[in-house]
Amino acid sequence: MRNLLNPKWLFVINTLPLVVLFFLFFGQFKIIKTLLEESSIQLWKSFGLSLGVLGLMNFAYAVYLTLKKRNVSVWFGLIALLCYIPFIYLYGYNLDKIIPFSIPQWMVSGNIFLYVGTFLMPTLAYSLFVLVSHFTPENKEHKAWINFLIAIGIPIAGYLFTQIILPLWQPFDRDFNVHAMVILVIAATLVFLFFLIRGVFILATKKAEVWQKYQLAWKIPIAIVLPLIGLSVNNGHLFNNFGPSDSGIFGDFNNAWFYVLAVINGIMVCLPNLENKLYRLIVFIGRSITFVYTLYFFLVFLPFLPLSVIAIIAIGTGFLMLTPLLLFVIHINELSKDFTFLRTLFSKKLIIAISLLGFLIIPAFITATYLKDKSVLNETLSYLYSPDYSKQYDIDKVSLQKTLNVIKSHKDHRDSRGGIFGNGIPYLSSYFNWLVMDNLTLSDSKINTIEKIFFGNISFELRPENIQNDNVQISNISTNSTYDKSQKAWKSWVDLEITNKSGNNWFSEYATTINLPEGCWISDYYLYVGDVKEPGILAEKKSAMWIFSQIRNENRDPGILYYLTGNKVAFRVFPFAKDEVRKTGIEFLHKEPITLNIDNNIIELGNIEETIYEKIETESIAYVSVQQKQKLNSVKRKPYFHFLVDASKNQSRNSTDFIKRIEQVIEANQPLSENAKISFVNSYVTTTTLDKDWKGEYKNQTFEGGYYLDRAIRTTLFNAYQDKSKTYPVIVVVTDSIQNAVLDKDFADLKFTFPENDLFFNLDKKGNLIEHSLTENPIKELPEILRECMFCETVLEYKLTDNSVAYLANNNQPSIILRKDIFEISETEIKEKNWQSALTMQGQWTSQILHPEISDKEWLNMVKYSFISKVMTPVTSYLVVENEAQKAMLKKKQEQALSGNKSLDLGEDTQRMSEPSLILLTILLGLVIWYREKRKRQWTE
Repeated sequence: MRNLLNPKWLFVINTLPLVVLFFLFFGQFKIIKTLLEESSIQLWKSFGLSLGVLGLMNFAYAVYLTLKKRNVSVWFGLIALLCYIPFIYLYGYNLDKIIPFSIPQWMVSGNIFLYVGTFLMPTLAYSLFVLVSHFTPENKEHKAWINFLIAIGIPIAGYLFTQIILPLWQPFDRDFNVHAMVILVIAATLVFLFFLIRGVFILATKKAEVWQKYQLAWKIPIAIVLPLIGLSVNNGHLFNNFGPSDSGIFGDFNNAWFYVLAVINGIMVCLPNLENKLYRLIVFIGRSITFVYTLYFFLVFLPFLPLSVIAIIAIGTGFLMLTPLLLFVIHINELSKDFTFLRTLFSKKLIIAISLLGFLIIPAFITATYLKDKSVLNETLSYLYSPDYSKQYDIDKVSLQKTLNVIKSHKDHRDSRGGIFGNGIPYLSSYFNWLVMDNLTLSDSKINTIEKIFFGNISFELRPENIQNDNVQISNISTNSTYDKSQKAWKSWVDLEITNKSGNNWFSEYATTINLPEGCWISDYYLYVGDVKEPGILAEKKSAMWIFSQIRNENRDPGILYYLTGNKVAFRVFPFAKDEVRKTGIEFLHKEPITLNIDNNIIELGNIEETIYEKIETESIAYVSVQQKQKLNSVKRKPYFHFLVDASKNQSRNSTDFIKRIEQVIEANQPLSENAKISFVNSYVTTTTLDKDWKGEYKNQTFEGGYYLDRAIRTTLFNAYQDKSKTYPVIVVVTDSIQNAVLDKDFADLKFTFPENDLFFNLDKKGNLIEHSLTENPIKELPEILRECMFCETVLEYKLTDNSVAYLANNNQPSIILRKDIFEISETEIKEKNWQSALTMQGQWTSQILHPEISDKEWLNMVKYSFISKVMTPVTSYLVVENEAQKAMLKKKQEQALSGNKSLDLGEDTQRMSEPSLILLTILLGLVIWYREKRKRQWTE
């Protein structure tokens, strides 16, 4: 332990943690500063300045000692304790003013209340080691039992104090009582830890023959027995009612490797130090490898060392909190002995290199494991959300299941109770979230989707969002359309007054869906918050929706617009008190006159008289107006069946029946059987033609996973569109339970690929073709309609300048044609609130719908172009928030989302904090109990 007196340790133990702590709090302050009162801001500045001064003084001292080649003085240990303990104490005492209770919980970073203790405890522990080293000189004989006796006496005295003296304590001032008790606890804890560490240090360095002879008698309990008991207690295998958490009060250490490494590490520490060169080198390597395990648990429990005396008094198993500290001292001492022995046989640099390499083995193994998890996850997300329809995939399901289990273990859920570090593994979960998840997450709904596709089951029961919008209606509408002759397009404002007529005293919400015509986009938005007209902020969609969800949970004033699928836009305003009237407005950018339906209110924007019609066809995209479509020829393309047969888990028993149904429908519709295709659908899609041995191929399928109908339909539509022939598929789903298919959203984004109609069919047990919609709730069966002619719809034939043909829906709506499947956009092409720019961005979005494999690359460009043009696209959202702190949080979340995988999430729609139990409050007596006690007093007053 005397090697710790090297001043270079100060850079690692003090400087680095203080820098991290400073930037963590600075980031937090930037977000909430506008919500703080002047007194709170002054506290932030005072504590920040104090932390900066302390850090600079320690850094300067470390540099000075390094240059002078001197060891750390005992005075550093004393002064550091006298400086940092009051800092932590005052921070805890003022915590309710530094982060007031008025600050929304979702704006406060994770365990920020524990950050000060976590990052300053290494310095306090180091100071104790310095004092122990100084007051235990090598040239004197010391008795370990005296130190242990004093250490044991302190919790005994504390217990007697709480049982005898404390009940008789009659304080004359409440604040004085709190201060006095805390000072007593701090003093007792420091003395306890000093003598405990000193006793172990004497024991580990004792050269007396009796201690060496019987060293296993005290090493085995500390190095093997107590760590295993500690893991068992934390994980609930012993004393099931210990702690408030399903995953352990100090974290989830249920993985078998924690127990295996505990045994291996204990054995390495307990091995005798023989005077054999090869043996000692092997032991040194082993101890270097497992030292990271000892160090890990030392760091996990380090913030809670000041509470160890309280834990011992309050809980019989509280002494287990000290095991990592004792093991750390012994392990350091054994490594020091090995190093001293080996440096006489090998070069010092070689020994240091060996120890460093050994130390990195476990972290390297963890990193490699996490990188494998990242690879599997990214491949899976790519298959689901940015697939190449022309590519065959083969996901490693064993690795995927393991990765999902890790992700689920790291997630906090409303129905699970987390310990001090949440439901994950301390520090390792944070490392996993950074390396694998880009500091994002995978929502419960996406985990369900993945599990349903590949394993045929789900893990989470999802609760639908409760939107109270009964009788919250539009009470007044006004419009103002202006024709911009420079770009030959309309800009139209629709101003709305929305009234809560429900008589509901609870907060209500206005929520509706606006179907935009082709060639129409939203280019601005506002919402009155009180009497202030707040302009909408155009933000990345995931970030905006997350912020909206959090503000909504606080019953504050957000409004939001965002795309669902196709041209459907969600419009939400919250909250509405009883009889409240709120004003809001949306600006639409459109080429020709349009008619909007907003909650059954028909709104006409623009007029034919002022509109200038022109042919719009660029190198990559074309726009066909209603006027142009009226002059086009209608044609009838030839339909053909494309069967999508359920080949998921447990469906092999239905194969004979499914074959029979297909044969019956083919017999009844012979013209559609020509060139017919069939796809066998489970986790993947395997397609063949009906003129081959499709029956034998179907029976030879591996029936596993879920019925991934969404992928099957998208692949069918994509292939048919790419074919560009005068035929089109009639999609027939063959399954007994379409409700169990993986079909979570509609296909409105691909509407241009099925211009005839938006129908597909489910072949039921009676051989009937049951209609379903591709654009509205595909799972739902449509009402039966008698048709004069099935599959007789016509489309419009449009010839482009290169003589290629596009088939358009035969309706009274404009159409957009993608001339190039993939094309690039120059930033100079994008102009603010420009219709042509919006058309170009729509083409880019359509390109990504057809070729999702390019979306990971082009997503950031789509967001950037949307910001430049101020036109909302499917990757952005217009959001109104009410204060600068919410705007700062939106900016932070947006940066986080844009720097990560686009298929990952910022979180669940709602987040609720679980209340800690009485035992947790007891263990976290120090800072946390002051914080909570003040909170209780404030609420009662």
